Amino acid sequence: MTDKTSHTVSVGVILALFLTVLVMRGPITGIGAVADELMAVLEIRYASYGFLSALPIVCFGLFCAAAPLLTARFGVNGVVIGSLGMILIGAAARLYLYYPTMLVATAFIGIGIALLNVVMPVVLRKYFPNNIALTMGVFTGLIGFSGSIGAYFSVPLLEKFETLLAPLGLWVIMAALPLLLWLFEKRSSDRMVTVGKINASVLKKPLTWAVIFVMGMQSLTIYTTVAWLPSILATLDFDASTAGLGSAIFLLVSAPASILTSRFISLVGGERNASIWMTVSFLVGIVLWLQGGALSYLGCVLAGIPQGITFSLAMILMAQKTNDLSELLIISTLAQGIGYVLAAVGPFVCGLLYHGDGNWIGVAGFMMSAVLLWGVSAFYAFGTSKKLFN
Repeated sequence: MTDKTSHTVSVGVILALFLTVLVMRGPITGIGAVADELMAVLEIRYASYGFLSALPIVCFGLFCAAAPLLTARFGVNGVVIGSLGMILIGAAARLYLYYPTMLVATAFIGIGIALLNVVMPVVLRKYFPNNIALTMGVFTGLIGFSGSIGAYFSVPLLEKFETLLAPLGLWVIMAALPLLLWLFEKRSSDRMVTVGKINASVLKKPLTWAVIFVMGMQSLTIYTTVAWLPSILATLDFDASTAGLGSAIFLLVSAPASILTSRFISLVGGERNASIWMTVSFLVGIVLWLQGGALSYLGCVLAGIPQGITFSLAMILMAQKTNDLSELLIISTLAQGIGYVLAAVGPFVCGLLYHGDGNWIGVAGFMMSAVLLWGVSAFYAFGTSKKLFN
């Protein structure tokens, strides 16, 4: 079956796709902006909060491998519906403010998003087969926008309604809307997907691990940032609203950066040079976070731009190092599976490194190490002409 079929996509499907992407980060990023209030209500400390914020990323890694199998069985639309259902259940369960319940609910949300991470590119290719580059650029940009919604609106909603149920309840609505639209979408033309097999020998190649680290470290930096940046800014005399704005800026600028990745690559003369520039920009951004005032916001911009571009570079790298779509599905599942498990270490480690004393040097050093690992891995991977499955 060819991807070059011509068909008209209904307004309902476009709206369903748009709203689906908007729940792929926000339910997670919204927690960091209200971290202090959440810890107080749940009566937990920093280490427990670090575990809670790491949990969905662990789910990303552990459950993304199920997406190809489920897609082969239920079709891409069926997996989207099931994923949104899990996110809705998890979002609703989080309204019961009890730490064990919050853990289970967050796991549901993480599993739902994990499946969407893998299947949404397939869905988009199904509906927009003739505009792949533009579609994927908009897709990665909207993911960043989703994260910014969670980071920015949590505090205003908390302040207006004076309860955590308001920012948490937002995502019950946001998950229900696309689910209802998909349930009314006809599935007669839904596509089943052939499942490829992972050859264990590919894990012996340095290039494979470079690809995994590129995917994993860019994920680690974004989820660690949204989990802990508001707390960092709060100790620098930012109030809750302006601290949340820092995370929103970080995520919001990543959206247009993702869309403009190809132009940036052309401007700097290739992916390898782009990797160097983005590594340096993120490192400077982390340093500026700790300076306070307007410099902290500048740091959010300088870290946010590479966050968006590195995500796109990770996708480009996987495409470059595979020969066909079957291989791409394999390495995408593998890179996301291992990469997100590695990424989950970030928020948890920061919870262990920070002791509530306002000293963020250890956290900053850890973050900078992750950025450097991403840069070195990308520099190596983009510098070789080898393929993963040759």
